Amino acid sequence: MSGMPELPKTLDSLAQARIAENLRRTVELTELGLALRAAVIRRHDPNCDAMKRVMHEIRLAKEQAWRVNPS
Repeated sequence: MSGMPELPKTLDSLAQARIAENLRRTVELTELGLALRAAVIRRHDPNCDAMKRVMHEIRLAKEQAWRVNPS
Protein backbone atom coordinates (compact mmCIF):
# COMPACT_ATOMS: atom_id res chain seq x y z
CA MET A 1 0.00 0.00 0.00
CA SER A 2 1.49 3.34 -1.06
CA GLY A 3 -0.42 5.57 1.35
CA MET A 4 -2.29 7.21 -1.52
CA PRO A 5 -6.09 7.21 -1.43
CA GLU A 6 -7.71 4.69 -3.72
CA LEU A 7 -9.36 6.09 -6.81
CA PRO A 8 -12.97 5.17 -7.44
CA LYS A 9 -13.38 2.12 -9.66
CA THR A 10 -15.63 4.13 -11.99
CA LEU A 11 -12.95 6.68 -12.87
CA ASP A 12 -12.96 6.85 -16.64
CA SER A 13 -9.86 6.71 -18.80
CA LEU A 14 -10.03 10.44 -19.61
CA ALA A 15 -9.94 11.31 -15.92
CA GLN A 16 -7.09 8.84 -15.39
CA ALA A 17 -5.15 10.44 -18.25
CA ARG A 18 -5.70 13.90 -16.75
CA ILE A 19 -4.49 12.74 -13.35
CA ALA A 20 -1.42 11.10 -14.89
CA GLU A 21 -0.59 14.27 -16.85
CA ASN A 22 -1.00 16.43 -13.74
CA LEU A 23 1.35 14.14 -11.83
CA ARG A 24 3.92 14.32 -14.64
CA ARG A 25 3.72 18.11 -14.62
CA THR A 26 4.05 18.21 -10.84
CA VAL A 27 7.18 16.06 -10.96
CA GLU A 28 8.65 18.12 -13.80
CA LEU A 29 8.01 21.43 -11.99
CA THR A 30 9.50 20.03 -8.79
CA GLU A 31 12.63 18.91 -10.65
CA LEU A 32 12.95 22.31 -12.34
CA GLY A 33 12.50 24.14 -9.04
CA LEU A 34 15.15 22.02 -7.32
CA ALA A 35 17.57 22.49 -10.22
CA LEU A 36 17.00 26.25 -10.22
CA ARG A 37 17.61 26.57 -6.47
CA ALA A 38 20.73 24.38 -6.75
CA ALA A 39 22.02 26.60 -9.59
CA VAL A 40 21.54 29.73 -7.47
CA ILE A 41 23.37 28.14 -4.54
CA ARG A 42 26.16 26.89 -6.82
CA ARG A 43 26.57 30.38 -8.26
CA HIS A 44 27.07 31.86 -4.78
CA ASP A 45 29.29 29.02 -3.56
CA PRO A 46 30.78 26.97 -6.43
CA ASN A 47 32.57 24.57 -4.07
CA CYS A 48 29.53 23.38 -2.13
CA ASP A 49 27.29 20.37 -2.71
CA ALA A 50 24.35 22.42 -3.95
CA MET A 51 21.74 19.65 -3.99
CA LYS A 52 22.69 18.63 -0.45
CA ARG A 53 22.15 22.23 0.64
CA VAL A 54 18.80 22.40 -1.19
CA MET A 55 17.59 19.27 0.60
CA HIS A 56 18.80 20.71 3.91
CA GLU A 57 16.83 23.91 3.26
CA ILE A 58 13.73 21.88 2.49
CA ARG A 59 14.07 19.93 5.74
CA LEU A 60 14.52 23.16 7.73
CA ALA A 61 11.49 24.77 6.08
CA LYS A 62 9.40 21.67 6.78
CA GLU A 63 10.46 21.60 10.43
CA GLN A 64 9.69 25.30 10.79
CA ALA A 65 6.27 24.85 9.18
CA TRP A 66 5.43 22.04 11.62
CA ARG A 67 6.47 24.21 14.58
CA VAL A 68 4.25 27.07 13.42
CA ASN A 69 1.22 24.91 12.58
CA PRO A 70 1.33 21.39 14.08
CA SER A 71 -2.10 20.40 12.66
